[in-house]
This record gives sequence, C-alpha cells and structure tokens, in this order.
Amino acid sequence: MNISEQRFGAEIVTKKGKIYKYDAAECMFNALSLGDIAYSDAAGFYVIDSANPKQLTNALEASYLISEKFPSPMGANLSAYSNKNDAAVSQTQYGGELKNWDDLLTKFKVSK
Repeated sequence: MNISEQRFGAEIVTKKGKIYKYDAAECMFNALSLGDIAYSDAAGFYVIDSANPKQLTNALEASYLISEKFPSPMGANLSAYSNKNDAAVSQTQYGGELKNWDDLLTKFKVSK
C-alpha cells in the first residue's frame, strides 16, 4: 500500500522479514484485529511520527492522539508521535485524547 499522507502511516515487520505497509496506524490495528497478521508473527510495529513525517518510530513506545480536528486518511483521527511532548503540543492545538499502545490494542480489540 502507498502512504497517501506523509504525516500518517504504519508498518509491521514479521519475524520472516516481510513488511506490511499501511496508509494509517488504524489500518495496522484493523489488520491485527481481523487476524490478517497474527500479533505473535510480528517482529516489530512502526508508525510515522506525525511531528517528524520522515521518521518511523517504534509503535509500542509511541504516544498517540485521537482528534477529530486532525483527521487521518482512514477516518480514525489517529496520529502518532515518538515524543510524548510532541503529542501534548498537538493535543493543545487540536484537542482530543492522548493514548498509548495498550489503549489502542483495547480500542481496536487486538489480542496479543
């Protein structure tokens, strides 16, 4: 999949080295939720840092913002940040709720 908006995007790297790219982080969570890729088959999860769009960051350590005023391409209004302070700055600008990886696993009903 091509990344249509450079401030968003995600990828899963499997233990076998296959890379699955997603247009937005919510697509990655949906793929995990639907069982398209088993959580246990992943070697790593990565998201584009919305504050630094040319940088991928470890998705498990990222901070996330859900805000209707900062829409993501696939409609979940989810942006990711490698730095919690950047997420807080975006929250000040756009409103919304800050989340972490485990919060999103629960929201998207992903089983580990």
